[in-house]
Amino acid sequence: MTGGSRFAACARWSGFFTLWIATLGWPGAALAQEIGARAFLSASQVGVGRQFVLNVEVSGTQQLDADPVLPDMEEFASFLSAGTSTSFQMVNGRTSVAVTYQYRFQALAEGTFEIAPVSVTVGDRTVQTEPVTLVVSDAPPPPDAGGNPDDPGAAITPDDLFLETRVSSDRAFENEPIIVEYRIFTRVPVQSYAITTLPQATGFWTEELEQPASPQAERVVRNGGEYLTATVRRVVLFPTGPGSKTLDPLSVEAQVRVRERSVFDPFSDIFGRSSLFDQRVPVVVASRPVAIEVVPLPSADRPRSFAGHVGSLGVSASVDRAAVETNEAVTLTVEYSGTGNLRTLSPPEIDFPEEFEAFPPETGERISEGGGSLQGTRSFEYVLIPRVPGELTIPGVEVAYFDPASRRYGSARSPPLAVTVTGDAAEGDGSGAVPTTVETIRDEIRFIHVGNPRFRRVGLPVYATGAFWVVLLLPLAAVGGALVFRRHRDRLEGDVAYARVRRADRMAKKRLARARGLAGGDPREFYAEVAGALQGLLADKLNMAEAGLVREEAERVAARRGASPELLERLFACLDDYDRQRFAPAGADREPPERVLERAAGIMGDLARELSR
Repeated sequence: MTGGSRFAACARWSGFFTLWIATLGWPGAALAQEIGARAFLSASQVGVGRQFVLNVEVSGTQQLDADPVLPDMEEFASFLSAGTSTSFQMVNGRTSVAVTYQYRFQALAEGTFEIAPVSVTVGDRTVQTEPVTLVVSDAPPPPDAGGNPDDPGAAITPDDLFLETRVSSDRAFENEPIIVEYRIFTRVPVQSYAITTLPQATGFWTEELEQPASPQAERVVRNGGEYLTATVRRVVLFPTGPGSKTLDPLSVEAQVRVRERSVFDPFSDIFGRSSLFDQRVPVVVASRPVAIEVVPLPSADRPRSFAGHVGSLGVSASVDRAAVETNEAVTLTVEYSGTGNLRTLSPPEIDFPEEFEAFPPETGERISEGGGSLQGTRSFEYVLIPRVPGELTIPGVEVAYFDPASRRYGSARSPPLAVTVTGDAAEGDGSGAVPTTVETIRDEIRFIHVGNPRFRRVGLPVYATGAFWVVLLLPLAAVGGALVFRRHRDRLEGDVAYARVRRADRMAKKRLARARGLAGGDPREFYAEVAGALQGLLADKLNMAEAGLVREEAERVAARRGASPELLERLFACLDDYDRQRFAPAGADREPPERVLERAAGIMGDLARELSR
């Protein structure tokens, strides 16, 4: 069960209805059932980067006051999402109920791992599950590896869908650009995908390359099979130091369209089109780690002005005026142009003549992809103010770089610039000095009003004044307002849908305020309250039951009511993220609560505005 289907994961309505009828028919039957808990995996063996489901089944109850406490699994797994389902059975006149918590994880490391017991609290009693063993290996699973045969995603193998990392070079110098491209390959119908985990590029300076909103897919043949492939992410990495470095995997969750096995659709089979009974199954894939050897820069023939830039580099300098008066500003522009990590270039150290007063430079840049790296310009603008007349010279700027293609150092230098300064030398804080603060004018000037005066008639009768009509009509307006208010109150009491819509914003704000009070406590309670505020607002606005709200149905109804696809995507992405944060193990990195509340409040405001149109 996916995090995207968290609304549907709460329960199956038919199961709830049957359970309710059974409870009425056999009072106390469910209460007499012994409380128990067990944990089991969707498959005992998975591949690296693939997903698995940890199921925690609690028998004897259909609801827990607190979520199960999971063990720390950060060493080999990353949490994705969570959901719940309930079940009801009646055998020989005895009824039994159970609730199952399903936690989706992504396997990160190869090996055999033991998942410690899960603690479950029911009332004043705490029970623990037995530990389970998970094998993470890309070897073919044994016949008894387990797995759920009814899971529609079980048939999707690593050969059907995978992610690949391509690097321009696996051996580079320090600060030499490396183009990294992540591509997805599939031979199953993928409706959409989203990046779930970005790699930690430790030891690299990372520059994102622009990606189109809709990546272009192309057909390729690999190992005798035809695949559709598209670029998921492109970056430029600049190694910041020598040694062996590893690019961590990038994870993607793809929504794969799979047909229900229990339903036969002849029209889909004949015409090859999408079946009405198809469903979306989330499948997580991850790229392989890539090792990169970083070579230190040679120390021989290294120029004194070398500051670490690798690539090609040129420098130019210019002034906006070659002749100025004393105390008049002149602008010096120094521009670097070339390839490489241009954003790390610092302002040049220029030994200005003492006759100039120099101010810190303003930086500008125009950088884009090109030449197998980044290329463009980075400029620095200095404001200089000459204080004495004469022929003044601004020294040239020298910059050194290392060319990885020729494996040699190079340098570039701009020529010195001459500036002719005329006028008298500034004395102390004379009138020619450039002011650095704004002086406050303390003298007030009262201006004479020269506009046309306004005249008002006197001696008018009472009924000709505005106050008379205000007093006369005020009781009528009060009676009308009371009638409208009474009608509003009666409608709130008799029309449930109207009442939910009218009170939706106020209730959502109350829940968000309650979440703000939980920000410093248990993260699970905090994220659950924020998610409940968003989910409750959506359910109230659509007049749908919050407990059984299905994402696809809510999305369809909200779109019909005027909600934009972008807003709905933001809403469901936030709910998925809150689920991941809510069930993440202790010690995991989380977004600051202030940012979480700010983002939720923004979505609530947009949702209230668009659904009120």
